[in-house]
Amino acid sequence: MAIIELTPDFPGLTTTDRLLESIHHHPEGLTIRQLADRLNRPISMLQICLKNLIASRKVAVRPQNNGQQLAKVYILKPDKLHSQSQFRLATSNSDSGTTPIALRAGAGLTKIQLAAQLGLSIRTINDWEQKRSQPKLVPSQLKQMMSVYQCTLDELITAFE
Repeated sequence: MAIIELTPDFPGLTTTDRLLESIHHHPEGLTIRQLADRLNRPISMLQICLKNLIASRKVAVRPQNNGQQLAKVYILKPDKLHSQSQFRLATSNSDSGTTPIALRAGAGLTKIQLAAQLGLSIRTINDWEQKRSQPKLVPSQLKQMMSVYQCTLDELITAFE
């Protein structure tokens, strides 16, 4: 029986490390297609890595208008920007700390963009932000909201209480 050993293209660098390096060299941001082309990796693999990087708050998603089409670009989330964003979120509403509007603003999204990313209507987003209703979600939707809002579970719960 033959033994096959797989070695990485670049010893010592994981796909996640290479993603961070590529994004670092392009401060304007890169689309997932551009990242796949640069790293020679399948989009599905990069999506998994990017979800982890977004959850760990190392990378942020920013919408970019490419002519008539809206695309997501991935950018590094600087610590300084992150701290200011956290401070802004924490002080935006002295009663409850964080609000749905502050979460959306912190993620840099419009109501239309948020509705599109969550697969909801703008009316639902308005109802949440005006405290007329609360989200009723299954765990996968909750994870998606945390990813889109770029927040923790505690921040999400606080915002919608």
